[in-house]
Amino acid sequence: MTFARSLTRAVHLSLAPLALAAVCPGAHAQSTEELAAVVEPEADSGAYMGAVLVAKSDEVLLNQAWGSANLEWDIANTSETRFRIGSVTKQFTAVSILLLQERGLINVDDPIGKYIANAPATWSGITVRNLLQHTSGLPNVTSLDEFGTQKFLPTSQDELIAMFSNLPLDFKPGSQWSYSNSNFVILTRIVETVSKTSYQEFVKTNIFVPLGMDSTGIDRSSEILPMRAAGYSPSEDGIVNAEYVNMAIPAGAGALYSTTGDLRKWQRGLFGGKVLSEASLAQLTTPSEFEAVAGAKYAMGLLITDTPDGRLIWHGGGIEGFNAFLGHNPENKTTVVVLANLNGGSAAKLGMGLLQASLGK
Repeated sequence: MTFARSLTRAVHLSLAPLALAAVCPGAHAQSTEELAAVVEPEADSGAYMGAVLVAKSDEVLLNQAWGSANLEWDIANTSETRFRIGSVTKQFTAVSILLLQERGLINVDDPIGKYIANAPATWSGITVRNLLQHTSGLPNVTSLDEFGTQKFLPTSQDELIAMFSNLPLDFKPGSQWSYSNSNFVILTRIVETVSKTSYQEFVKTNIFVPLGMDSTGIDRSSEILPMRAAGYSPSEDGIVNAEYVNMAIPAGAGALYSTTGDLRKWQRGLFGGKVLSEASLAQLTTPSEFEAVAGAKYAMGLLITDTPDGRLIWHGGGIEGFNAFLGHNPENKTTVVVLANLNGGSAAKLGMGLLQASLGK
């Protein structure tokens, strides 16, 4: 599975309608044993390895891991294992933009040319909001044929942006929705330009340290990172080591690693008023007018599914060897985290199924 396919495919897998009874036979499961029993068939089948956390308000209902963090050394996954989270990274980038807006340094309705030096003339109608909501029309850099080779190479941010900056827009900005990692590559540049610091330092200083997220950061393949899972992909011959991807490339579009516990801290902080003002949080979670897929609409780095029984706020993620799901039900303060170090649809299927099971409770 290529980087291009995994990041984009994860969103479509997560958006796909789910037969809740098939995913969660105990749709009203609330005990640890009942929730674990939802995950076990996927793990037993060999389709899932990773860690799952389900929490409701202050109570952790499930915090358990399955499979191996490293198959070659037969090291088990644990709740402390660090996984790449792919496009779940995007919500951290969106929040960074809104933090800068709260400080008077950005307006999300400004044209991006105000913050991007030498922006192409074709980008003149694109606003920061368009980037955040995937309504810019920028072609998706990870879907370009040449990206299949570029992902293996040392690539600067300028080189990555150059891959799509001279291409025509896919549509008029603001006229439709289309998922594009290019949007969050440009948002990463804006964060760095406006804050005058690296993206890595900005999210660490303004989000991770204040929330005590000690096991979250930008993944660097060259660094020695304790408790990091190895990534795997399925093949016709069984599970294989995932393809390499230069983790300097995805940046604010998909470069973070984290743990189930840290992502719970993030949800509690974000929806508990510890990160953004009430007005900014409302802006973050207000979707555009366009349907994304299967009834969900895209807000700012987050997907919103409104059901008769309540609202679900969520996002999927995928990158070579890893898939992730992070979701929240604000009505009953339920958070679901599913992290996987084996590519496939299990993280999205389990995550949305467990989150849907929280509705109306």
